[in-house]
Amino acid sequence: MSNGDPLLIGVDQPPDNRATSATVLVHNGSAFGTQTTAFWVQRLGTPIASAAIRGDNFSTGPKNGQVVAGVMGVIPAAGGNIGVLGAATGQPNVLFDEIGVMGVTNTFGVVGKGLSGMVEENGVVLDSSVGVLGQCDDGIGVQGVATTGFGIIGRSSARAGVTGTSDSDAGVSGASKNGVGVVGASDTTIGVWGLSDSGFAGIRASSSRGYGVFAESIQGVAILGMGPTNAIQGESNGPAGSSIGVSGLSDKGAGVQGDSNNIGVAGRSTQGPGGWFIGQVGVIGDSNSGIGVAGRSAQGTAGLFLGKVVVLGSLTVTGAKSAVVKHTDGSHRALFCLESAESMLQDFGEVTLRGASVVVKFARDFAPLIKRRDYQVFLTTYGPEAVYVRKRTSDGFEVARVNDTADANVRSIRIGYSIVARRADLRTARLPKVQLPAAPRKFTAPKVQRISQMPAAIKKQRVRTEPLPPTPKIATPDFSRAARTAQRHRTATKRKPR
Repeated sequence: MSNGDPLLIGVDQPPDNRATSATVLVHNGSAFGTQTTAFWVQRLGTPIASAAIRGDNFSTGPKNGQVVAGVMGVIPAAGGNIGVLGAATGQPNVLFDEIGVMGVTNTFGVVGKGLSGMVEENGVVLDSSVGVLGQCDDGIGVQGVATTGFGIIGRSSARAGVTGTSDSDAGVSGASKNGVGVVGASDTTIGVWGLSDSGFAGIRASSSRGYGVFAESIQGVAILGMGPTNAIQGESNGPAGSSIGVSGLSDKGAGVQGDSNNIGVAGRSTQGPGGWFIGQVGVIGDSNSGIGVAGRSAQGTAGLFLGKVVVLGSLTVTGAKSAVVKHTDGSHRALFCLESAESMLQDFGEVTLRGASVVVKFARDFAPLIKRRDYQVFLTTYGPEAVYVRKRTSDGFEVARVNDTADANVRSIRIGYSIVARRADLRTARLPKVQLPAAPRKFTAPKVQRISQMPAAIKKQRVRTEPLPPTPKIATPDFSRAARTAQRHRTATKRKPR
């Protein structure tokens, strides 16, 4: 054949002329030549041919580490070269009948391997070999379609199984009508990771009526937030009284728990309560060595209780203790407590003195509460008569007239008395020194980065979830025909030469 002459092959290849070694077609390029293709095969006319070039490899024997391929393309290691190129001519956006490269098998249809490693600097990949590259200017780079299985599976031992990047839209988009749009799973690390250097959010989730984000963990933490400002922030723009920024629910544990070396839980409000707690016990403050509950207000009231208040322990105040009573003029008046140098109990009573003296017994309910060896009695007579306490015992005391007389016609007189005694259940001390606890230091409320309104650019940004183009119509090769052809070739090799 001269340079450029076509090689014509008949429809039926005779079974003769079998080569025992590879037949090599060498095309030496020349600067003065016009042919840019070493070997060019065109199939014209009828009938329809299943392939212009077909490579069948039915060789047998030990592989010895060899890669058995039907068609192999090898190129030197230079940029922009392609080992095997499959192209189909068709109109733009026509994804029905033309296929550039198709691989059909019971295992892997198309396999791409990148042998070289990855060049990385400061976490940025500068260069890397690619196993399979799909590229399209305005369509779909790589599409995976499966009826009941997986459309695309990405696996990696140490890095991301599938990575998607985009300059203006979604890097990875998953849509599903009844199932899950995107699933990320990991045994030992992170299932789904979203990163954003200076954008609105690393991961954004939205829902019309359901949950924007649903996180579930069998034994661990469902949601973990970490950040220099607000680790987790919840905002609600619903109507007043029914919208909740952050809600925590638990049947047996704590609905919301905050742990910190500074402030465990901080609640702030410009107009309403900073915190609202409802339950069998509204608020529990617990501290082993510090202050259980601390309330402070610069101009208002540090604490307000609407209802009964019970203190199981000592009550220490630096100000006055008072009872507030409503006055007849409509105002409320404060009546202050009489303070004592020791913890005392007091009881009042009235007795009638008819003879020279009268014995007053301690009330049965009052006697067990006081120390009865050392107490004080104060008398008031309601008449022109002088009386005094003549004897004090552990059961009571005796009141007698100053002018002792045996006159039977002495007048009866009413006497009021007051008993003041130390508490029996306390080891009292006189004016004990009190070490007041240090007032909580002025806490700086955490700065909440409020997002009162979503930025307009983010508000308009929507992830496109249009349906993918129709599935390409991939014709399944006739495997039975290929098997018959292979059998015909094997039979031909066994024939004896004529």
